[in-house]
Amino acid sequence: MKKQKEKKRKITFIIKCSGILLLVLLLLLLAAFLWLHSCLGKINYQKSGMENGEPGRPVQEEIPEESPEDQDASLRDSAAEEIAALEERLQEQTSGMEELVFDEDVFNILLIGYDSRDKNSRGRSDTNILVSVNRDTREITMTSIMRDSYVAIPGHGNNRINAAYAYGGSSLLVETVEKNLQVSVDHYAAVNFYSFMDIIDMIDGVDIEVSDAEAEVMNRYIRELNRLEGCGEETDRLDAGGMLHLNGKQALAYTRVRYVGNADFERTQRQRTVLEKTFEKAKEMNLLELSRLLERLLPEISTDMSEREILFFLLQGTSFFQYDLKSLRVPADGTYEALRINGMEVLGIDLEKNRALLKEEVYGSGQD
Repeated sequence: MKKQKEKKRKITFIIKCSGILLLVLLLLLLAAFLWLHSCLGKINYQKSGMENGEPGRPVQEEIPEESPEDQDASLRDSAAEEIAALEERLQEQTSGMEELVFDEDVFNILLIGYDSRDKNSRGRSDTNILVSVNRDTREITMTSIMRDSYVAIPGHGNNRINAAYAYGGSSLLVETVEKNLQVSVDHYAAVNFYSFMDIIDMIDGVDIEVSDAEAEVMNRYIRELNRLEGCGEETDRLDAGGMLHLNGKQALAYTRVRYVGNADFERTQRQRTVLEKTFEKAKEMNLLELSRLLERLLPEISTDMSEREILFFLLQGTSFFQYDLKSLRVPADGTYEALRINGMEVLGIDLEKNRALLKEEVYGSGQD
């Protein structure tokens, strides 16, 4: 009898302990869910297909002027026959209704970095990177779409691709990418350059090899940013090049360097370099550091992804850290010609060749 009572007490004790542990676990899961829901609630969600791209920002028929080095009406345009040939080729390559390339194992997000110091104005998109996650090949491909690419913008004629964002926000830019490159863009994520500075500071900066020529140009951008922020003109100034630890302001200046080396071609490589360094730093963070990063990062983002979709990708995040990272550029070497149209330097690209490149590198040769 005594042994049976003791056994009964032990069973009761175990059940009580198990119940308490289960309750604690449920409370922890609930707390984690509420915390994550609170973080995700800070994101600037946009409805997919909104006419104006972003609320409170009207469509801009008069888009912001490019910087003086980008547009010079005093310089002579390319020969009329060259421009006509480009316009005709663009018409031929974008007038069809071909089906967009799609693969259920590939998820495409258009990462948009826009240059706007005025919160009531969109500005042009200075960074357009198609981030492709291929769950079959376990690869993440970052494809920079060069901002001078001369493309067909739905409803607005032909122009540089970075004008699409100013005309109609993220949704029009996505539509422009799909029309010209014929890849299905699942979603977009847009971030202002000033938010970009904060993101780099959140991860305590990045280490990048900087040339003396790059450092000199970076200092011009740094001085400009200092004036806008009301800082001393020489704050965060670089003394020389080398392997440098860059803070947010310096990293932003690095990504904007255009007229060192091979112009915009190297600038897009600098952008991808900073993203790769950011990805590597994030891989080294522990759970607490990642949670703090999310708390500060998510409010800086505007996206048309739903909370459920973002939650799915966050839960998959650790597995994505194991994927191989590779870079592409559109247009690729040998698939474009440099022209000047209406005082603007543009890249007349062969869309067919670049579509084939994306299909091969992102989706694999087996994609029909």
